[in-house]
Amino acid sequence: MATALTSDSLILQRRVSAFARTHIAPHEGLHREDRFPADLWEAMGRDGLLGLTISRDYGGEGRSGLDLSLALHSLVRDGHNLGMGLSFLIHHLVARYIIETWGTQSQKQRYLPDLAAGRITACMAVSEPGIGPHPKHLKSSAEKSDGGYLLTGQKTYLTNGPIADLFVIIAVTGQSSGWNRFSAFLVPRDNAGLEVLPPLAIPFFKPAPHGSIHFDRCRVTAEALLGSEGSAYEDLVLPMRRLEDALMMGAVTGALEKQTDLLTTALRNRPDRPDEALTLDLGRLKTMLDTAKILSYEAAAMIDSPIDHPDQTSLHLFFRNLARDFHIQLEIILNNARIDKTGLLETITNDLAASGRLGAQMAKIRQMTLGADFLNAGCDA
Repeated sequence: MATALTSDSLILQRRVSAFARTHIAPHEGLHREDRFPADLWEAMGRDGLLGLTISRDYGGEGRSGLDLSLALHSLVRDGHNLGMGLSFLIHHLVARYIIETWGTQSQKQRYLPDLAAGRITACMAVSEPGIGPHPKHLKSSAEKSDGGYLLTGQKTYLTNGPIADLFVIIAVTGQSSGWNRFSAFLVPRDNAGLEVLPPLAIPFFKPAPHGSIHFDRCRVTAEALLGSEGSAYEDLVLPMRRLEDALMMGAVTGALEKQTDLLTTALRNRPDRPDEALTLDLGRLKTMLDTAKILSYEAAAMIDSPIDHPDQTSLHLFFRNLARDFHIQLEIILNNARIDKTGLLETITNDLAASGRLGAQMAKIRQMTLGADFLNAGCDA
């Protein structure tokens, strides 16, 4: 499938690029900030960027996953900051693909207009201290009580957690055949029994805030249930992982393109011209960048497709490998050209390295599963 970018999508890219150059890029030292820039978030809301994917019925623009990926690319490339891109992505994932997809009409009417305008933001609360998001070990629970639920537990490593006004909390509500069954609950920040803990000190993806929450017999009504009881992990958590994998490609390619811009600017400012070997290496780097862009378009287009794409996992794994090879090639060029990796180039490189480390074990498991399936299919034939 060859993904075609419409004129409307290209206009959106230019609009986001202009916003990023005007509002984000001038913030020097943003990548060192522990405090989230509320003024930038408010500006994104005023410009309509926080409602891009939310339906027009709720004050958004109803744009596609592909448009969101393109917006992420431009936001990171021209804003020079992966952290703002990550906060922007999580906001849309929770608003559009969790609340709008699984919410009741009452829940959507209550929350989506404010999410689209940037008056509030939401956070997905799955991972737990020392456990991560693994369903076998999650302990947070929701007990039925007086027509509602009592939530008890703790969640951590929540992107946008410190600034969130609304949490989608995943909790155990029962068991089936020895497996935990999970449900999702929409819990406002000011709900009695919910405590938002101080932000975590994360040395990358700044200024995207990460935090924890604690809830002890936090009472919510039955109307707080999001989606079907007992199926939240299959319906919400696993699809959100795939969505984040696919759409984060847009942010990563934006960062790769900015790295390339910084590299070529440094080379053009040198008195000597690149020799044939260096020019060949640059051509190889450009090939990788263009391929990464195409892969990010395809992954986002698969989100919008009504057809199931079992090969999406392979696409994501190949993209991870390509991003790794890009950085190997970039290091070769920097070393051969004797260019110091400092300033913005160093910051973006460090954030991308952290992005590669996150989920590395899960990527290995997925690749092992693909290999085993491939081998078994060959045996069956």
